[in-house]
Amino acid sequence: MQPATASSDPLPPLGLSWAIKRSFLDYIGSLPDGSVSATGGASISAASGFSFSFESSDYDAGRGTGVIRFRGDVRLAGHHGMLLVRLLNPWITFTSGSGVLSISTGDGPDRAAVGFLSPSTPRPVNGSLVWEHVGVVISPEGSELFDGQYAAGQPMDPLTIRITGQDQ
Repeated sequence: MQPATASSDPLPPLGLSWAIKRSFLDYIGSLPDGSVSATGGASISAASGFSFSFESSDYDAGRGTGVIRFRGDVRLAGHHGMLLVRLLNPWITFTSGSGVLSISTGDGPDRAAVGFLSPSTPRPVNGSLVWEHVGVVISPEGSELFDGQYAAGQPMDPLTIRITGQDQ
């Protein structure tokens, strides 16, 4: 018989978990030709929407600054090709008290800011740093990504980040 252990909240998956906006995912799912795909380090999860694999980090926990890089390619499509939203290799850049979620544009090193993050401090858990329920508001570039359906400054679903240690 195994000894009883104190149950705590399970750790989120390693990487970035984000549902974007549930109403948008529901809309894509309602389209006759709606499709969702995740490749290259991204996966689809019923609980968290999408998960992007942790790639690397120069995040400095003492300063609360740095870049956390994830990999993966999520595509949401519909309307016979007229609707395509692509989230490729997201990064989170933390500066003093704020954060920016950006994605690769697919054109070399260029990135587009998708959203702005509410200030958040990670909690250390079993060798990981975890940010939970981080607020996201869409940026002007993010609004363009969604063809203006969500205005700049509109709240999106919160995201969760888990990275291992600080020396990545």
